[in-house]
Amino acid sequence: MTTPVLGPNFDSAKTVVLLSLIFGIAAFATDMYLPAFPAISRAFNASPQEVQYSLSVFLYGNAAGHLFFGPLSDRYGRKPVLLTGIAAFAVASFGCALAVDITGFYGYRLVQGAAAASGPVLIRALLNDCLDRNRAAQMLALLTGVMASAAMLTPALGGWMVEHKSWHWIFYTIGSLGAVLFLTAIRSTGETLPPERRLGTLGLVEVARGYLEIGSNVRFWCYTAPPALMFAAVFAYAVVNSFLLIDDLGMAAQHQGFSYSIAACAYVAGSLTSNRLVRMVGIDRAIAIGLAAGIVFASAAVIASSLLPLSIPLVMIPGLCAFYSTSLIVPVGFSMAVSLFPSKGGSASAVVGFIQLMLSAISSGIAAYLYNHTTMPLHLFTLGCGIAATVVWVASRSLRRKSPA
Repeated sequence: MTTPVLGPNFDSAKTVVLLSLIFGIAAFATDMYLPAFPAISRAFNASPQEVQYSLSVFLYGNAAGHLFFGPLSDRYGRKPVLLTGIAAFAVASFGCALAVDITGFYGYRLVQGAAAASGPVLIRALLNDCLDRNRAAQMLALLTGVMASAAMLTPALGGWMVEHKSWHWIFYTIGSLGAVLFLTAIRSTGETLPPERRLGTLGLVEVARGYLEIGSNVRFWCYTAPPALMFAAVFAYAVVNSFLLIDDLGMAAQHQGFSYSIAACAYVAGSLTSNRLVRMVGIDRAIAIGLAAGIVFASAAVIASSLLPLSIPLVMIPGLCAFYSTSLIVPVGFSMAVSLFPSKGGSASAVVGFIQLMLSAISSGIAAYLYNHTTMPLHLFTLGCGIAATVVWVASRSLRRKSPA
C-alpha cells in the first residue's frame, strides 16, 4: 500500500495552514461579501431579499458540488480533483466581480459555490485517508480553528473595501486567493489515495450504490444531523446580521465587517476547545457538551429579545455564543461520520457537506423571510435548531451504540 505523501507532514505548520485555507474557501466566499449586501442591493437595484438569495444560490451550488467532487475523488484521486475545483473557484470569483446584473451575479455565485465544495470535501477525505478516527477528528477541529482565524479577517476586509473601494474588489480578492491556493497546491500537496484503494468504475449505478450505502448507515446520520442543524442556525445569523446592524442600527459597513471577525474569533475558540475536549472526554461527550451549550445560549437570547430593545449587543452576543457552541460539534461530528466509510471517504464527505449546505440554504431563506427588523425571529430559529439537534442526538443514543461502524 502506498504511503500517503501528506501523512508525515501533518505536524508541519505550512501544511496545516495550506489545508486550512483550502478547507475554508467556501467560508471566505461568503464571509467577505456579507458586509456588501446593502451596496450590492443598490448596485443591482435589487431588494434586500434578492441579495440575500445570492447566498442561498451559493449554498445550493455548494451542496450540489459536494455530490460531484466526492465520487470523482474516490475514482481519480484527491489531488487532480482538488486542483480542478480550486481553479474553477478562482475563475467564478472573478466572474462575480464582473457581473452586470443580479441574474448574472446569481449564475457566477452558483458556479463559485459548486467549485468551493472541492475544499471541504477533499480535506475531510484526505484526513480520512491518512489518520485514525480520533486523530482525524482532532485534526479537523484544528484545521477549522486555523481556517476561522484567517476567515475572521475577511469580513472586516470586505467592509473596508465597501467603504473605501467598491464591492467588486471583494471578489477580485477572493479570486486572487483561489489562484494562489491553486499554484501552491500544485507544488505542496501529494496524492493520499493510492490507486489500489480507488473505485474501479464511476458510473451512475456505482455512485448511486455508494450513496445508498452511506445513507442507510444509521450511525452516519447520528453524527451528521446534529451538527448540520446547529450550523444552519449560524447561517441564519449570517443572513440577517448585516441588515440588523447596518440598516436598522446604522452601523458603518466597515464596522459591521468587524462584527463578523469577532464572531469568527468565537468559532476559533470553539474549534480549539473541541480539539481539547475530544482528547479529554471523547467524541460523543464533546458533542453532548456542545449541544447543551447551544441550548443554554439560545434560550438566554430569546429571553433577552423579549425584554430588551434592538441593540448592537443584542445582535452580536447571541451570535458569538451560537458560533462558539456550533464549532464545538461540527468538526468532530462530521469527521466521525466520514470515518465510518474508509473506502468511500470522498463520497461520505460529499454527503456530509451536501446535508450541511442544504440545511444552511433552507435556513438562510427562512431567516430572510422571517426578518422583521428585530432579533426575536432569529433567536427563536436558533433555539429551534438547537432543540432539534439535541432531540436527534438523545434519541439516537442506543442506535449509536448498537449499530456497527
